[in-house]
Amino acid sequence: SIGVGSNNVLSDKVNRALHVRTDTPAMRAALDALASLPSDANNSLMIGGVKHAAGGGTSGVTGGVIDARSVRAAIEKDALRRALEFQKELQKLAADATTLRTRVDNVAKVASLVGTRVESQIVDVNESFKTGEASNNSSDPFGRTTTAIAAGGGDAWEEERNLASRLASAQKSYVEATKRQTAVNAFLDKFDLSEEEARLLDHYNYEGFVASDGYLEGVGDENINNPWSHPSAALNVIPNPTQVAVDDAMAFLNALERLTVIRRELTKTFGSGTSAGGVDVSFDYDNSMIMDDETGLGSGQQSLGTHSALRMMEQLASRQERAHERLYQFLQFFLGIGSAAPSSNNTMMVPISSTDNGRSISASDVASYGALGRFHDGDDMDEAFNHSIIRRSLHVLRHSPAHHDHALELIASARRTEVTRRFLLALTSGYGGMAPLEMKAHDPVGYVGDMLAFAFRAFRVEGELVKVLFLWNDNEDENGDGKENEGGEEEGPSKNEEKQLDDVEAEDVYNDDQGDDKPMSVNEMLAQSMGGLARPLRTRVSQVVSSLASQGGGGSGVDHHQGDLRVHHRSNNDDDDDTSSSLNRLVAVFSVCGLLRFYCSAVQKALDKLEDQTAGANVVGGNNDRDGAENPFFTTCDECLVEAADSYVASLRAFGAMLVTHSTASAESEAQLAQRVIVRISEERVASPGFAEDFASGTEEEEEDLVFKQLSLPFLVGTMIDAAMPHLKTLDDGAVLKSALNVALKCGLKASESTKWSKLIQDREKNLVEIFVDTETDEVLQVCGLEGLRSAMQHMNGVYVEGMTMLSHPGLSQRDVETSMKKFYSSLFSPPIPTFEDTIKDPELRKIARSKTAGRVVDVYRELYEAITSDKGGYADLAFLGHDPDQVKTLLSL
Repeated sequence: SIGVGSNNVLSDKVNRALHVRTDTPAMRAALDALASLPSDANNSLMIGGVKHAAGGGTSGVTGGVIDARSVRAAIEKDALRRALEFQKELQKLAADATTLRTRVDNVAKVASLVGTRVESQIVDVNESFKTGEASNNSSDPFGRTTTAIAAGGGDAWEEERNLASRLASAQKSYVEATKRQTAVNAFLDKFDLSEEEARLLDHYNYEGFVASDGYLEGVGDENINNPWSHPSAALNVIPNPTQVAVDDAMAFLNALERLTVIRRELTKTFGSGTSAGGVDVSFDYDNSMIMDDETGLGSGQQSLGTHSALRMMEQLASRQERAHERLYQFLQFFLGIGSAAPSSNNTMMVPISSTDNGRSISASDVASYGALGRFHDGDDMDEAFNHSIIRRSLHVLRHSPAHHDHALELIASARRTEVTRRFLLALTSGYGGMAPLEMKAHDPVGYVGDMLAFAFRAFRVEGELVKVLFLWNDNEDENGDGKENEGGEEEGPSKNEEKQLDDVEAEDVYNDDQGDDKPMSVNEMLAQSMGGLARPLRTRVSQVVSSLASQGGGGSGVDHHQGDLRVHHRSNNDDDDDTSSSLNRLVAVFSVCGLLRFYCSAVQKALDKLEDQTAGANVVGGNNDRDGAENPFFTTCDECLVEAADSYVASLRAFGAMLVTHSTASAESEAQLAQRVIVRISEERVASPGFAEDFASGTEEEEEDLVFKQLSLPFLVGTMIDAAMPHLKTLDDGAVLKSALNVALKCGLKASESTKWSKLIQDREKNLVEIFVDTETDEVLQVCGLEGLRSAMQHMNGVYVEGMTMLSHPGLSQRDVETSMKKFYSSLFSPPIPTFEDTIKDPELRKIARSKTAGRVVDVYRELYEAITSDKGGYADLAFLGHDPDQVKTLLSL
């Protein structure tokens, strides 16, 4: 049991040793203390005040091993050191607390002294208390006695109140002055120009847009600052100026826009009872403006005189007018319009404004540059009109209605001249690398199509150009030239200022300055640009239509007999050529109608799109009564379409009236000619782009249009079938008309519209079948022997009297009847019913014709059989009648 107990104790010690944590604070402190013990190299250890030798047997340190006594000594030493440090810190804290208490007492004394001084009188009437006795008076911290204070108390309090009143008044004046200064600063920020803006408005004249090297030598001293005064300035314009020049121009335009905003706000502020910021404004007896105190802009005194404001408005107006003059002049020279337009003669240009004395360009300069001036070609001119500076300049110039209107008129006139020049060049010499359009004059459809295509391209180019000139997006300025300066301030008018301009410009500017004379709108400017092209285009299209409308050899007004006489004197090939030529002319007229109809629709859609794009735009004068003016190009296309449609109708009717003449001159029947016309025009209608929309939808408005009806398939089919029906002599002609009707149905003719003509053709075919059956029945009766009996029977019926018998009538004797019946019965084994293969190609109609022919033969036999077997016959022996009518019908059944 003893061994077991000792083992348990040892096991517990081992377990405790294994579970000892060395990361606790106590363990770390003990380990640090052990680490600080002296090593074996030291001579001795001091423990508990007793020095022990390091190598002694009883020193506790043997062989580098630390015993329990040395550990305990080290721990006690460390505890003593920490207690001494704590005592020192407590002594320092006590000293600091004593110093703090002294300082708090001093602060309390000073506070008490200040309180006493505040409660005492400000004004002291007894000056003597301020000197000698003040130092000996311990009861008053300011050196005054209670008796002195009480002696002058009444007057001192009055002076104290006066001083307080003056202090309050000074404070109020200071606050009002501060508010007034704020109002003045706000007014200057809103209504005053910066030094840079004033410099640009007074002196900037687009110097960076003209080449001045050796060019201004002939300019006088008075015009040295005006580079546009030189006669050849328009020929020395820089088409692509530097970015610095563009930035300066944009800064000038921004300053001009800001000047407009300032004038507008001044007008609103001094021209009505309410300022722009919603401040109540009134005028006192001396005609000065007084602002409401509550707004912080005034104090009831005169803050800004109206005379000063009026003088400011006059100065701004004068500065704005001069800037607009320079801007207007720059537009003319950069675009080569007005006084800067090139001229072949050496005459003075007509002045166009009160400050313009006219310009003269030498003939040598014009000859060296050409009719386009500085522009190399039309594309170069179009780029100039699309330049961002020009677009922004027109946008800014809208605030000067007189300059803006005249600039638009000059631009429209210049574009009219240029578009007309390009069209005439395209006709005669070619333009843009294309061959001259006149080279295709032998092909009427191609000639008209090329002219319309060129005119439509010019129309779209002008439409985009006008839209670009009228519509200016402020984001272009912000993203492009209207950048922020280095100080972070945005150049040009702010968005709020732009909105103020857009809100008032259409309402005030033109009503005040122009009256009833409205500026050019987008549609009107486009109309004027295309006006020069419309006349030569219409002349040539009308010539083509008139040439195609004449019907070849016979002519539409020639008498039928004269036409027949002409046929005898011509060869068949010539007559056939005339027929083909007339048909080709008719189809060509219809093709021209399709082209005109297509371009009418395209121009109308382009105009509608342009109107939608400019409807919500900030275009001054964009919505006025003159917008309803028709575009000359659209009017030309529409009028030419009406003329071509009338010519087509006349030609179609003339061709239908001359079907007999054409049929006689050719190897075709009237129905075949009508079929050729229907098929050719129907196929042309499908191929033409002008009728593509008719297949998609046909509105009631289109169906009521006269031109739509004239060019429709029902009109074509009805005219030709009505013309061919009187000449329908064979069933083949009916089949030809049916095939033409089927082609028209495939090309867009409605089934409900074709029913009438289908029924008309079927009725005519039935009549032809009856005629063929009657003819073939007579031949069959002749072959089978019944024709003689039928003729004699018909003759007897014509002279029949009471009591007459068939036997006594010539041709109906017993012998004649027996012979004829014998021959008929013998033919029943091989009935002579015709097949109609040569005359009727339709198998159904052939079958019907054969059945009707057999039925007619049976009817004749039945009539003879009943007459012979009746009392009217008078025949004694009827043995020759071998078959009754029903048997014959069975034998002849097909």
